[in-house]
Amino acid sequence: MMAISPKAIRLIDRALAPLIKSGCNIDKIKMVAAAGTELVEQGSVETEFGKLRVEAGIRIPRGRAYLIEDRYQGFTWVR
Repeated sequence: MMAISPKAIRLIDRALAPLIKSGCNIDKIKMVAAAGTELVEQGSVETEFGKLRVEAGIRIPRGRAYLIEDRYQGFTWVR
C-alpha cells in the first residue's frame, strides 16, 4: 500500500468537506484520477470522513482528480 502525502490528504479532505456538509454520504462519493496511477491501483484512500473509493478516469491527466457522487448530485475538483 502506498503512502499518500499529508498535503494530498488535506487537499482531498478540503474538496470533500462541501459535499459531506451538503448531506452526501462518503460511501456514495468516488474520486476519479488518472488511469495507471498507484492511487487508482490502490482503489481507495483514507480521509478525515472515512474511506473514499478511487477509480480511473479516461481523460484525467496525472496530478488531477475530481470527486463525484455516484448519483451525479455533487461534483468538485481536487486542486
